Amino acid sequence: MKKLLLLFLLIIFALSAVSCADKADKTANKPVTTAAITTRKPEPTALKGIDVSSFNGKINWKKVKKDNIDFAMIRIGGRGYGESGQIYQDTTALYNLKKAQAVGIKTGVYFFSQATSAAEAKEEAKFVKNSLGDIKISLPVAYDVEHIKGDTSRIDSVSYSDSVKYAKVFMNTVKKLGYEPMVYIGEDSILKKEDFKGYNIWLADYKYNPETPNNTFKICQYAKDGEVKGIKGNVDLDISYE
Repeated sequence: MKKLLLLFLLIIFALSAVSCADKADKTANKPVTTAAITTRKPEPTALKGIDVSSFNGKINWKKVKKDNIDFAMIRIGGRGYGESGQIYQDTTALYNLKKAQAVGIKTGVYFFSQATSAAEAKEEAKFVKNSLGDIKISLPVAYDVEHIKGDTSRIDSVSYSDSVKYAKVFMNTVKKLGYEPMVYIGEDSILKKEDFKGYNIWLADYKYNPETPNNTFKICQYAKDGEVKGIKGNVDLDISYE
């Protein structure tokens, strides 16, 4: 009787071992699905920004920072649209750059161009370099050329193809000088997006939803009537993604 019981237990043990080995073999050969190895890409971080000039008056950058502004595009200067085409530095440029950077706001600059030749476009780019001096910026140097509303200007006779050419001359010169170039394009701008493939775009689109990530531009100016603490009156609002 004891021998039969012992034989029965040995049979049960052997069957259990075979079953476990079979399950282990099936598990080892089970294909790994794509779902098991796919990792979700993190959502891009939206950065809130503004663009300002002397028209915005003296800005309290500490209050701007507390209002969750991450970056600012600051007008460094421009060229007069009269016949002489005198280049000028924005009266608040250096103040804005230093104060914004002091509170941890990323900065870039833009130049309001009225160039009528490639030589003038190069001159404008070099002016930006000289104006910045030792000031470091983490965002691009943007080229901004716009129609002058309600008045004549020195670029009225410049052809569209030449306007594109001068913009690229400016940006290529800026790049050689060590900065990241960008071009401003919007409803007031003379330039069109399709002519600047391969360049950073600062797009003015006041119908754009800033909560929708988009990689077709470097920066989007999505509002002209924004309100930010530390700035009197309305200010342009921008969005970027990283």
